[in-house]
Amino acid sequence: MKDGSVRELIKPGFIFCFILIYAYVLPLRLPHEWQQDPINLLASQFFLLLMCCSGWVAILYILHEPSLPQSWQKISASIVACVLISIGFHYAFHSFGELYTAKPLEQYSLSWALLRLSIRGLMIVSLLFPFAFFYVKRREVMLSRVHIEKVKNEQLADQLLLLQQQMTPHFLYHSLHVLDSGNTDDWTKRYIAELNKVVSYQISEGVEESLILLEDELQFVESYIYILQERFEGSLQVSFNVSSQAKQAKVPPYTLQTLVENAIKHNSMSTSKPLSIEIFDEQQYIVVRNNHQPKVNFEDHAQTASGIGLKNIQERYQLLANQSIIVIQQENEFIAKAPLLIDIDYLEYRDTRLC
Repeated sequence: MKDGSVRELIKPGFIFCFILIYAYVLPLRLPHEWQQDPINLLASQFFLLLMCCSGWVAILYILHEPSLPQSWQKISASIVACVLISIGFHYAFHSFGELYTAKPLEQYSLSWALLRLSIRGLMIVSLLFPFAFFYVKRREVMLSRVHIEKVKNEQLADQLLLLQQQMTPHFLYHSLHVLDSGNTDDWTKRYIAELNKVVSYQISEGVEESLILLEDELQFVESYIYILQERFEGSLQVSFNVSSQAKQAKVPPYTLQTLVENAIKHNSMSTSKPLSIEIFDEQQYIVVRNNHQPKVNFEDHAQTASGIGLKNIQERYQLLANQSIIVIQQENEFIAKAPLLIDIDYLEYRDTRLC
């Protein structure tokens, strides 16, 4: 649990425990025990309240424990915790305040005493767990709705920024058409055609979507890499080996371009030591692998700077499908794996956040 939310989660449980102990249990005990031993009555009620509050905190912790994803696991762990709390509180504090005044548990056999204390623990968890479960789930739904509204506002801001930035790409796009139609040099026409594909992808409506076909992303990256290869003149080698099935999956826009750019930005390259990049699919991932040859006096900076683009991709995958990219850095190579998604991955995760 985050520190800022602990007080919000604990407070209603403590109030519920206080009402339970002093508005329900105390009136039942008061007629019989007040005249006999009022100090024992007040002390035992206080320790009973502490026991219930401890059970509430334990249940909250269990409900937020990621290693217990299933409901039955959370219920079982809560039962065990409350039973242990019931037993532990009795043997730690019964000398200060005896709850069982009619016949103390010490007069029974150990097995019978543990049975009664276990039943008391079951009663505590049966009262506290439903209330805690309802309260935690209700709060998660509220936080999820707040987060969704925040994301919507951020998307609106991004769309506005995109509209502002589209003027220059549109102008360049149409200018390239004019330049291409009036040029007869084959190399220049090819270069303009590939640059035209890059620009048209950037201003297309598809990149405004949350997910895009890997096939479309690959076409964009192939043109983007062609322009880079012309720029670096033989120092950059790129190979593609992506199956037709993988091409029908989806990725967030600019995922591959960011991974390729990350490799180029933080590695040196020359005709004698070219940068080699491989792009292929493997077990529901699109993989970008390159030989690791960091720029001179740039490795420390690269460890920080290269994380920006990767962090952006990571956050988008978490937001869209609750999945993560895999980054593997070895001595001689760097590997980045991005999950291949289908629409159901995005829709199911979005629906779970709304439930």
